[in-house]
Amino acid sequence: MENSYIENSENCAAKEPFALRVQDSSMEPEFENGCIIIIDPSISPKTGDFVLFEKKDTIILREIHILDENIELKPLNPEFSIEIIKDKDYKTHIIGVVTQRAGKKRSYHKKYG
Repeated sequence: MENSYIENSENCAAKEPFALRVQDSSMEPEFENGCIIIIDPSISPKTGDFVLFEKKDTIILREIHILDENIELKPLNPEFSIEIIKDKDYKTHIIGVVTQRAGKKRSYHKKYG
């Protein structure tokens, strides 16, 4: 996911949930390319949550593992690599936590948290 996938974000309040469309396969099979996810910026992430994380010029969706002052950002697709963030201020880079997933079929809808 890149920044270009967040559209009209200036119209949302900073802590309001918002929807995004997944644009890659890094989190398959849980989040298929094209599925819609709901992100809640007001939730503090815990290990095992799926988060939207901003790093440099990119925004990525990953499963977070909190390890003291460091974190691991883990893709579910083994073709992508785990990233270790060594920054005690990592929370400032977390945009929000995934709370729901939607898809074409009702059976694909799921809530998290």
